[in-house]
Amino acid sequence: MGIEGTGGIGKTSLAAKVFEELNAEYRGYWADVSAGAIFTNVARAVLAHFQYPIPESETALPGTLVSCLQQTKCLLVFDNLETVLRNGQFVSGSFYDAFFRSWLNLKSDSAVVVTTRERPNLRGFNHWLPPLTGLSETEGAAFLKGRGLTDDEAKLREFSRLVDGYPLLLRLVADLLVDDSPQNPRLERLSQLGLDSLPELLAHPEVRGTHRQAEVGIVAVLDASYQRLSEDAKTLLHSVSVLRGEFEAEMALAVSGLEKPPREVAADLRQLARQSWLLEDEVKGARVYDFQQVVLAYVQHKAGDLTAAHQRAIVDYQSRVKPRGDWESLDDVSEYLEIFYHYCQLGAYESAFDTLRDGAYSSDCLDRFLDLRGYNSTRVELYSQLVENWPEVDRQNWKFRAALTSLGNAYHSLGQFQRSIEFYQQSLDISREIGNRQGEAASLGNLGNAYHSLGQFQRSIEFYQQSLDISREIGYRQGEANSLGSLGNAYYSLGQYQRSIEFHQQQLDISREIGYRRGEANSLGSLGNAYYSLGQFQRSIEFHQQSLDIKREIGDRRGEAISLGSLGNAYYSLGQFQRSIEFYQQSLDISREIGNRQGEANSLGNLGNAYHSLGQFQRSIEFHQQSLDISREIGDRQGEANSLNNLGSAYDSLGQFQRSIEFYQQSLDISREIGDRQGEAASLGNLGNAYDSLGQYQRSIEFHQQCLDISREIGDRQGEAISLNNLGEAYQHLENYQQAIQCYQKALAIKKDLGNPQSQAMSWANLGEALSKIDRVDDALGAYRNARELYQSMELETDVRDCDNAIQALTAPPPSPPKPNLWQWLKQQVRRFWRVFRQLLRR
Repeated sequence: MGIEGTGGIGKTSLAAKVFEELNAEYRGYWADVSAGAIFTNVARAVLAHFQYPIPESETALPGTLVSCLQQTKCLLVFDNLETVLRNGQFVSGSFYDAFFRSWLNLKSDSAVVVTTRERPNLRGFNHWLPPLTGLSETEGAAFLKGRGLTDDEAKLREFSRLVDGYPLLLRLVADLLVDDSPQNPRLERLSQLGLDSLPELLAHPEVRGTHRQAEVGIVAVLDASYQRLSEDAKTLLHSVSVLRGEFEAEMALAVSGLEKPPREVAADLRQLARQSWLLEDEVKGARVYDFQQVVLAYVQHKAGDLTAAHQRAIVDYQSRVKPRGDWESLDDVSEYLEIFYHYCQLGAYESAFDTLRDGAYSSDCLDRFLDLRGYNSTRVELYSQLVENWPEVDRQNWKFRAALTSLGNAYHSLGQFQRSIEFYQQSLDISREIGNRQGEAASLGNLGNAYHSLGQFQRSIEFYQQSLDISREIGYRQGEANSLGSLGNAYYSLGQYQRSIEFHQQQLDISREIGYRRGEANSLGSLGNAYYSLGQFQRSIEFHQQSLDIKREIGDRRGEAISLGSLGNAYYSLGQFQRSIEFYQQSLDISREIGNRQGEANSLGNLGNAYHSLGQFQRSIEFHQQSLDISREIGDRQGEANSLNNLGSAYDSLGQFQRSIEFYQQSLDISREIGDRQGEAASLGNLGNAYDSLGQYQRSIEFHQQCLDISREIGDRQGEAISLNNLGEAYQHLENYQQAIQCYQKALAIKKDLGNPQSQAMSWANLGEALSKIDRVDDALGAYRNARELYQSMELETDVRDCDNAIQALTAPPPSPPKPNLWQWLKQQVRRFWRVFRQLLRR
């Protein structure tokens, strides 16, 4: 239900009445978002109040809050929702939009009540009360009498009619009079307080409409009340107006700069609350204060320059920050977020940037923590404030470009690749405009990364090449090494492993030449990946071990976890599953230790794959489910799609093909949503395999053909070979052996170009089986022998034995007919004779 109305009309009071009356029927929580509260903070508070499990990362909070409301009969109030709206839309990255859109599509016994001056633009939000109007004359008179005025009924009714029963104005007038004459507060005292012209002012023909009358009346009454405040009270009121949300007396004293005992400040705050300047409440035994939004706007207008109060707030929050080693959750860095807010309010955007980044990008800065923990929507919100408000005249500042890049990185981490491209492009345009060639190269590299994530590898190569050219032109060797590494990664994704190796070797040479240890470690790891894909697992292990050693030497814990995972992959491919599990577990432990949620999800997925290969499918599912949950929490859509594919494979191995299809379809939908063409092709291939297992071979062929088309479109040669191989298997199941052989031969030709011996061996074995079906025994033997030789070179003994068995079956002589047994023959003839003889006797 939505309650809409102007400020001070009584929206909050009406919602509070609903909240109170339904308290026995519902479990309630009141969320005041008047300070532009971040959704994640609100959601955590709601879940804690209802004792519902709180996910570690913010991206899961909208869905978790919806689940909580579905499972428990709750009443949730969002008061002052307009503060998180911009022209009817929720502010960028706030998650309010995600929550309300999910909530409005569900049925539940819970209720959500919203108060706002502005309606959110949400489809399905149709339950709105008519916009609130003032109290009737009788109600207004009763309200004034209840606040302590001693006038007769007629005068109270007349005044209520004059102000159109506007509740806030009635309250301000009543509290002013009670404060002035507590023994006998009467309306006639208004003239002595400088408000003798209030009736004429409200009745003036140019002051029309309830909203306009309320504004004029409130300002007049607040002016009169403001003049009665002491200078200390004014200073206190002005100072606390810079604070977001509720505050206690201790914080009020700190920002005010008053040299008064805390107890006197506490007394002053209570007096301001009695005069309706502040709202007072009690939370966990402590008195807290806040502003009504209309009053806050007035106070900030009267206060003028609040620079000193913001600066004192910054100093106080700086004294409260937690040591960086103690950071575990967003609550642990709340003081830094408030410091950032106050710098932004001061227009000190460079200082706000430094709060996030420590000037440079240090390993333990706030932005790094938010990135590792997966608080990427918070990063979007913070950097959006910088990007949107940074002064136009100073936008050539490198910190502004860094803010654009960081905003792009945050969207990239959320899987919103197209949005990330927008900000990388802006950074590129500025770098070109000011002639910053190094910045231009960096922006081109970032654009390459975004298009790489979209599966547009050729386009990413174009950007990486431009970045490389500029780095070489200006002699920026580290940038040159990074661009070479990115090109190596792009060609790796295209399945061109030898070319990938050439680029990574160049990256390694330059990194060693300039003493760039991190670049050296990265290039060694990339070389390990390339040799892994070439089936040279021992050589891959050597490179990953060297990379691991350097990362440990330079203290790169995140990189250490990646190298351990890569070593696990190599031992996995060697069939040493228990050893691979040891490496995956070490990688998982480090990711958890440093708070790298994406790394944690990757390690859990690797463990799931290892247990899958051990035939422990249920345990595999547990790991993949944990990986999926984390990917959803941190908003890693690509990781979510990968986990869904892995879960589909596990259920496929359990023979639950329909369930596996559901997971593959979800993965496909996400890949299409985020524009991940390579991921889309992988999901289509998996769907083809599932329908093949169900015996629906024609449908299987349709999916594999779509997979093949995409792989060819994006230039993914490895994906093309896999699709052809899968099509061959489907045609073979349809006993269309000639078509199957053609597919296997095409796949084999591509795999020879790519140089992956394990993949080639698989195609030779498939080709051998298909050839044997049409009695091309010699050709089949040749295919199996080629497969055996490749498997032998990789020391894959199980696959070697399978080839030996196939060869033996094809070369073994046909079984000899059984030798005749004379005695058995005679017995058969005797039995036959007696059977015929008995039939003759019966006749």
